[in-house]
Amino acid sequence: MKRIIAIFLAAAAFSISRAEVSLVVIYPKPDQEIPSVDSTFIFGHATIGVHLQINGTDVRIHKGGGWLAYLPVSRGPFVFHLTGARGKDTAFVDLPVQIGPVDSLGTQKPLIPKALISEEEMIYSVGSVFEFSFEAPPGGAGWFRISESDSVRMFESSRTEQSYWGDVFGESSYDYSKAADYVVYTGNYRIAAADTGRHCIYYRFQPLSEGQGYVNPLRSAYLNTDSVLTVIPEFPSLVGVLSGRSQIVRTGPGLGYKLLYQPPGIKVHIRAMRDGFYEISLADDVNGYVNIDSVTLLPPGASVPTGVISFISVDGSKDGIVISAPAGEKFPYEIDESGSPSRLDIDLFGVTGDVDWIRYNNAEDFKCLVTWSQPGDHLFRISVEFGDEEIGGYKPYYDGGDFKLEVYKKSKSNEFFYTSLKGLKIMIDPGHSHDSGAVGPTGFPEKDANLWIAHELRLMLERAGAEVMMTRYGHENVPLYNRPSMAEKWGADLLISIHNNALPDGINPFDHNGTSVYYYHPHSKPLAEAIHKHLVKATRLPDHGLYYGNLVLTRPSAMPAVLVECAFMIIPEQEAMLKTDKFQRKCAKAILEGIKEYIGR
Repeated sequence: MKRIIAIFLAAAAFSISRAEVSLVVIYPKPDQEIPSVDSTFIFGHATIGVHLQINGTDVRIHKGGGWLAYLPVSRGPFVFHLTGARGKDTAFVDLPVQIGPVDSLGTQKPLIPKALISEEEMIYSVGSVFEFSFEAPPGGAGWFRISESDSVRMFESSRTEQSYWGDVFGESSYDYSKAADYVVYTGNYRIAAADTGRHCIYYRFQPLSEGQGYVNPLRSAYLNTDSVLTVIPEFPSLVGVLSGRSQIVRTGPGLGYKLLYQPPGIKVHIRAMRDGFYEISLADDVNGYVNIDSVTLLPPGASVPTGVISFISVDGSKDGIVISAPAGEKFPYEIDESGSPSRLDIDLFGVTGDVDWIRYNNAEDFKCLVTWSQPGDHLFRISVEFGDEEIGGYKPYYDGGDFKLEVYKKSKSNEFFYTSLKGLKIMIDPGHSHDSGAVGPTGFPEKDANLWIAHELRLMLERAGAEVMMTRYGHENVPLYNRPSMAEKWGADLLISIHNNALPDGINPFDHNGTSVYYYHPHSKPLAEAIHKHLVKATRLPDHGLYYGNLVLTRPSAMPAVLVECAFMIIPEQEAMLKTDKFQRKCAKAILEGIKEYIGR
């Protein structure tokens, strides 16, 4: 037997090669920090015919050389011991990783709770509710206070990100009953007049039992954050103007999307500042949060305009209709879409309705009913019902002080046989590049698989009569946020983003893999459903699901936009198929058939 010492190559893969034995680990990387899971996957490639064992478990090597294993791990420093044998040659690879986070001192992170704010300057007014959170192991209790105020009891409020991903993409191996990991503890404190001034924020954590496998030396002491909370009698009448190119208004600091893509130039009243976000008032009892860096403060004395809409017009256009509502200024807006039958509700914040007239101009080709309502003070709503008509997208914008919404008809086959796509403009986005995306066991990058499938689809679409543009034709670097903009500027009827999948750590890839499709807006769901059905049938891979997904390439509203995950890069059999012309054409043909079914409905 020849014992061979493993070395770390510059190619960022752990590997060893000698005579007829080669072992390469693609994932995980040496000393990589992996979330606190009971089991996780490891994959790479080896010489065909080698007998591979990892930590005593036999691992099958695919005929293409790739291998994948899902193995139990233990919290803390952990080593994967790989042994590959063929004939008289044997290769050994020891791959060290860290299971669960560590703090800056190198100790297990759950020993000390971690505040979710640091070095923040926060301003609150008397009567506001201050919410404080920290991460710590589950099964404990927390308290916080500002300066010398009474302590506020805190309770577990949410799970870790790793468990969240497990719920979305498969069953995670993380088990709260067996492993100490982070959950979020949250408490609320209503600020009183006596709190006026500048304060430090203190917090402490107490495990409820001593049998959790660790000892917290600071459980009876308060920890001090680096944040400063300033309490003022009344928050000043600050006004800011949205200065970002395409501003997102969120439900909370760093949380979900409330208003999409607000244009620059909208003035807002600022109520508070915390965690790098301004809390803004949209209407009475309707608030949102915007990143501080995307707001320009106006000089003292500036005011937020109020608007009155007294007239709405509906004009026919080549592709659908244009709804216009003269408001005089730019105001924040929210658009809610529902289907079956199609309906759009457009809320304009800071606006009051005084509408006596709604005029329809040459809009007979796209029938709709437009009404208005005032669901709240300074909250004006335009409702558009389309009956049996299906919409293919919409685009809101301001023309001076006039709010406009272009609504597009759903694209349909213009010939007797729905197989023709003549006249249809389709944007194909091969995901990734210059980043590789996911990487397969043999080192095959996702960006190549995406590109090859995209070119197969392009050729098929062009033969069917469609006009096609791609966000990239090779490995040119196209920034992510530029890709949907390219589709909108070109006037695409459909946007298809092509990807191939991977999984978060701790999810069993043997049980959770296959093909999946993602959409965001309701008018994109029928296209996603059609493509998903044909992909599952054509690839004969497991059905990994149809998803509503808040993704950059699914968020454009001007056309149906979907993101397709054809197969799984990290599964050796699926990676090998993705390298073949036959499977690439099979995926492209399934997407094509899904498009044909959608436009032929």
